Amino acid sequence: MMTKEITKTTVRIAKMQVENGEVKIVKLPEETLVGNVKQETAQKLLNKKFGEPIAILEIFAETTIYEAPVEEFLKIATIRVAE
Repeated sequence: MMTKEITKTTVRIAKMQVENGEVKIVKLPEETLVGNVKQETAQKLLNKKFGEPIAILEIFAETTIYEAPVEEFLKIATIRVAE
C-alpha cells in the first residue's frame, strides 16, 4: 500500500454585482487550491482567474492522507524524467 499526505486549501468566495442600482453579493462555487495557501495568495490567484475582484468569505486548509495499492498506483502513474 502506498500513502501520500496532501494539503489542500478550500476557499469560499463571492463577487459583488449591481442590480437595479443595488449592490448584491453573489456566492460562487468553492475553489480548491493545492497546498496550504494563505489568504493574500489565494486573493491574487482568484482575482486573476476570474478577471475581477473576488471576496473571500472563508478559507481553510486541511491535510488528508490518501492511500492506494501499489498495483493501482502503477496503472495511473507516469515516469518522471530527470531534468
